[in-house]
Formats: sequence, structure tokens, C-alpha cells
Amino acid sequence: MKGHLSSKKSNIGKVSSDEIPSPSDSSRYGSTVSLTGSINSLTDDDGENDGNVRVIVRIKPLNAKQVRTEESESVQVISPTQILVKGTKENITKNFTFSSILTPEVSQADVFEQSGVKDLIDKAVQGFSSTIFCYGQTGSGKTHTLTGPPHLFGDRPDPYSEDHGLVYRSFVYLYDSLQGHEDVTFTLKASFYEIYNEKIIDLLNFGTNQQKFLNVRWSRKFRGFYVENLFTVQCDEFDDLLAVLEEGMRYRAVGFHNMNEHSSRSHTILTVHVIAESKDSQEGVFISRHGKINFVDLAGSEMTKKTKSHGKTLVEANNINKSLMVLGYCISKLSEGKKRNSGHIPYRDSQLTKLLADSLAGNGVSLMIACISPTKYNFSETVNTLRYAARAKRIKNSPVIVMDPRESLILSLRRALTALQIENEHLRALTNVKKSKEFPNFPEMVQPVDGTVDRTAMKYFLGETDKTFVHRLLQENIALRDENAELYAIRDSLMRDQEEASRQNERLKKMVDFSKINHNDAGEVLEEINAQNPLRTSFTLSKANYKKQTS
Repeated sequence: MKGHLSSKKSNIGKVSSDEIPSPSDSSRYGSTVSLTGSINSLTDDDGENDGNVRVIVRIKPLNAKQVRTEESESVQVISPTQILVKGTKENITKNFTFSSILTPEVSQADVFEQSGVKDLIDKAVQGFSSTIFCYGQTGSGKTHTLTGPPHLFGDRPDPYSEDHGLVYRSFVYLYDSLQGHEDVTFTLKASFYEIYNEKIIDLLNFGTNQQKFLNVRWSRKFRGFYVENLFTVQCDEFDDLLAVLEEGMRYRAVGFHNMNEHSSRSHTILTVHVIAESKDSQEGVFISRHGKINFVDLAGSEMTKKTKSHGKTLVEANNINKSLMVLGYCISKLSEGKKRNSGHIPYRDSQLTKLLADSLAGNGVSLMIACISPTKYNFSETVNTLRYAARAKRIKNSPVIVMDPRESLILSLRRALTALQIENEHLRALTNVKKSKEFPNFPEMVQPVDGTVDRTAMKYFLGETDKTFVHRLLQENIALRDENAELYAIRDSLMRDQEEASRQNERLKKMVDFSKINHNDAGEVLEEINAQNPLRTSFTLSKANYKKQTS
């Protein structure tokens, strides 16, 4: 796709069998390189710091039942950024300030325009990691905000409906924005999975793996969690992305209770990877940036005395509340700022927090949409949601562009080369050394123009007494280059040794896992392990040698 939006029809049958780029594959997934690190487009008018999680609040309109029973409201919008919550008692009031407050009259199109989603999509195209997630109590309009009402994804979905949520409108904006990049080739890939009762289920491979749950792994190389063997779809057309959305919404877990007829019983995460490849103008090298957009629909918190959940629904509610509690605790620890370095953040206590760790306090840009109900009947849940959001907006991220590690090394070496060229040009200008005619961009390592140093120029720039200082700098520069080359060679040698040790360790793990070790043949197995692991043999002592040394 080269700045082109096609209208060709396609369907979910085009799903490929490629796995989603995992952190363990550096050539496909890439590494993080801090190039810009700023998100000025997300800065609020009220002086919100760059890098903080952006938080907006959307107030759900009253439904037909609430209008019929004339339930009183507890929410009052003071300004476009301030909201006041009044309790059942007159003296119970809470005031909160956020980036934006969306009133019940705001349409789906206005939510997309005012929430700042466009900025996050632009950041993903540039190579950043963007996350949009909705939080709130059950029945507060989270799924409606993100994807729209349930009837949109029935047997005959309507692509022109005004009720479409942020996901569909983001897809349209994404493909429109790619048209303006003529010199860049884009590749889009998408995945869709849910966290149901702390189990990972692939919604794009649901029919064949109905009873198979995926594992969440930790990448030591990139220090992050990822879903192993997650199915991904390469989306060459707009209809491919739309088919991914429809397929996932068709199979996600949905239930019924007293507060919501279409209650989400799982957390869903839809990820769109945006891989941009462009040719560098200086050296002709292709540079790729790996951006992504995460759409996270969190299941709503529930109070069982209101929902009247029982049986299977009660088990689902307990798991939902548990994961949201862990997420809230992580947000609370992260919102402490500098103090968070001294305390432990329990990401591993829930599958949800594992997968959202990078979005909450990592290298990406995040937007949180807090959905609330305005009635006094839901006063306690509304206050909890707003407190949740108030803590989240104090979290500060450090956005970086995700690139291929080889290409990032090329860029870093190019920056170092440019700095050395500038330094060399300056020093040669002081000593009046000519440039090479064949390679005008690189100074020629030859004698000066007239065979001698221009002492007048030297005296004019530095003075007669500093002449030897310039030559000493040149010699020191050459020595530093040689030392740098030697250090790079040592580093490459150590990396090769580390890779060999890792492969040897994996082979040993397989031997231990698949061998039935009894007490009789344990010694034979250990001897075989030591024989096949030369790195460990030199450090292994026999019992006799050990007793001899200890005595």
C-alpha cells in the first residue's frame, strides 16, 4: 500500500497463518529508538504535560427506563474540562478536572473529533505505539463508544451508519491519512483477542481453537509481555480491517444481567500494526517504523447486588472485578510519579495488566475514555470511575519510535558519522587542508595545500601557542576511533557467545523436560548434560574435589 486507499471487496477468508510479530523476532518486531519522544499534538490547553495519559469523560444519556422512572441525576458539567458529582446527601460533592468532558448530547462523530483519537493515529503512522481504552461500570456505554451498538455487527452490517464508534472511524481516518504519504510503503496487520476468565482467546481463530487458550510470554530481550501464537491478518484493503472487526465482535463473550442486556463478559484488545517503510535520501537505505494502535474495551465493573448475577455470570463478574482491581492498583502505583521506582508494580497479577503494562507506563501514547452514568443510583460507581481516571491522568509515558534494530544502528552510526565530519571539517579549516575532489563530502587524508600549515590562519583562529593543541586533538580523535572499533568488535564477540550459550541452555531444558530421570540413572543423565554443555563443564566439580577443597 503506497499512499493508496482501495475499495476492493474482501472478507475474513483472506486471513493468513502468519503469527503476530513477537518481541522475540527482532527483524520483524523491531526495537525502540527514541528519536522525537514528544507528543505536542496531545498537549491540552490547560497546561497538561507532554507524555501524560490523556483522559476524557463521556456521560451516558438516560435510557428509556430511567426517563420513565424520573431518576434524578448526580452529575453536573461545570466547564468543558470540569465535572461535579453530587451524592444523595447535600454535603457529598466531588469535583474533578480532565482533558475534556463529553456531555450526553455529543454524537459518535463528535466523540471521534473531540477525543484526540486522530492524534494517536497520526502518532501510530509515525512509528509510535498508541492505545485507546474505555473504562467504567457495566452499562455505562464503553462498547457503544468504542464499536457502536450491537446491531451493527449482525448478519447485515451497515457500513454507513452514524452509530459507528471510534474503531470504525479510526479505520477510515487511518486509510485516508495513508494517501498523503507517496514516498512511503505501508503494511497493515491486525489481531483481535479477548481475556475471558483470565484466559486468552483468539477471536480471529475462534472456530478451530475453541478450547485452546493462548499463553502470555515475557520477552527478556525487549522487556515486555506478548501473546504467543496470536493469529494476525494482513489488511491490504479497508474491507480487510472491517472484516477483522466484524469477526471479533461476532465471537466475543456477551451476557445478560439486570443492568445491561448486552454486557461484555471479557476484556477485548484489537491491535492494528502500521509498518511504514521509506527510503533514506542520503544513503539509499530503507528505514522501517513499526507503529501500532491498541483498541481496548474493558469489561465493566459490577456490583452483584445490583446485577443479580449468579452461576456462570457470577464467576465472570468475579474475574472481571479482580482484573480491574489489579489494574486500578497498578494505576495507583504509577500515578505516584518518582515514588513508583521504590515500590513494586504487580503487573503479573493479572493477564490484563501484563498486556497493558507498556501502554500504561511504557514507550507509547495512551488515551483513556471514562464512561459514567449520570444517575444518583450509580453515584458510588461514578465516583470510583472518576477517581480511577484522575489517577490515570497523572501517569507519564516516554513515547519512542519503534524501529528495526539494524536500521536503528544505521541511524545512530550515521549521526556519529555526521558529528565526526563536522568536527573534521572544522579542524581542517583551521589547518587549511584541502578536500578530495573525487569525494567532496569527505575530507582527504593528505598533506596541506602548499605542503605546510598556514601559520597565519592558525594564529588568527587559535593563536601561536595553541598550534600543537589542534594536532593533539587530531591524534586523540584517531585514537578514539580505533578504540571505538575495538569495543564494537568485543561487543559482537560477546553477543555471539551469549547467543551460543542461550541455544545450549534451550537444548538442556528440552533434555530435562522430556527425560524421565530416576534415582538410578540420574548420574548418567548429569554426565550426559555436562558432556553436551562445554560452557558448564569447566565450572562443574566432582564430589571428591569439592570435599577436598572444602576440607
